[in-house]
Amino acid sequence: MPHPHSRIAIRKETGVWRLQSWLKDMARLPTNSSGQTLVEFAFILPLVLLLMLGVVQVALIGGSALAVNQAAVACVRYAAVNPSANQSTVDSYLRTIASPLINDSNLQTITLAPAATPRTTGSAVSVTVVYTLSNKLFLGASVLGITFPTQLSVQMSMTGE
Repeated sequence: MPHPHSRIAIRKETGVWRLQSWLKDMARLPTNSSGQTLVEFAFILPLVLLLMLGVVQVALIGGSALAVNQAAVACVRYAAVNPSANQSTVDSYLRTIASPLINDSNLQTITLAPAATPRTTGSAVSVTVVYTLSNKLFLGASVLGITFPTQLSVQMSMTGE
């Protein structure tokens, strides 16, 4: 019979033989692991926060790119349908229809080509919308080797009606 204080002992309890193993003792959680948990949390937290901020910055840039693209499409359509609209008229139209996401001081004046009015029916008209992302890049233009764009520029063309 093994010694009763050994780590592995076979005992008879209520008619059933049972194996007690030191593995049961090892399976129990330590009673005081809060210090280790705090250190692991301190290592992981900055990485998780940086990842979350990066996702938010990419989402803002993507939303701004979509808004600039939609604004360019709307402006070129306006210029194609209104052959007498000059650059300042199309720019004013842009300011009234632009998404609030980009309708601020970073939205630059559009470029309209050809600038001469009235345009002839069937001729191509082109509009370029430019937006500077300076107030959207809260992490900066380059973080951990990832370079974010600092300016969005979309050019759309359409045949005038």
